[in-house]
Amino acid sequence: MFPIMLENLDESNIFLVGGGHVAYHKVLNLHRFGIHPTLISPEFHPSLAELEQQGTVTLITKEAEWEDVANAFLTLLVTDNEVLNDHLAKQLKRAGKLVVHASNPSLGTAQIPAVTTRGKLIISVSTSGASPSLAKKIRSEIAETYDERYEDYLDFLADIRQYVKKYVADRVERRSWLKEAIEPIYLHNIEERQTFLDELKQTFPVEQTIS
Repeated sequence: MFPIMLENLDESNIFLVGGGHVAYHKVLNLHRFGIHPTLISPEFHPSLAELEQQGTVTLITKEAEWEDVANAFLTLLVTDNEVLNDHLAKQLKRAGKLVVHASNPSLGTAQIPAVTTRGKLIISVSTSGASPSLAKKIRSEIAETYDERYEDYLDFLADIRQYVKKYVADRVERRSWLKEAIEPIYLHNIEERQTFLDELKQTFPVEQTIS
């Protein structure tokens, strides 16, 4: 198992084979990350038809075949037809594609972990398919610690990092400022964040741009 995060999937070919309740919830999860997938199934959950009307999914009404997903970047197999799921998973795997087999992860090449987002912070937990329920439980426990405060805090850290990279030339100085920025006081106190940012800008004014 090799963990990885993928970017810019909004323009990739993401397919779901299946059109039921499970497929609907998978689509909602993909939507959280700006992904509008194509679904292939002989019939669809009414909520998926509503999403198609909103333009956030594409529905293809037919039994899925290899030709339908041959050019997919990522395919999620979530039908209740295990023969079809297994058959497509094997073909996709042989073709070197990313494929998630929801009911038999060992036949796929990828798994989707339990995820919580706090702005720029993404918390994901996987049990390598052993127990998705436990993964969700652990995710929820972690999410209680890393609560909504981290959304603004991560924006603050991103601003600090960009400023330091642009205006602080010395590497030791850079590390010092970045290390200071993750002290708990800046998570809990917005005024302290502004004081820190003001001090950084006074110490390294914009005029000292690194060439």
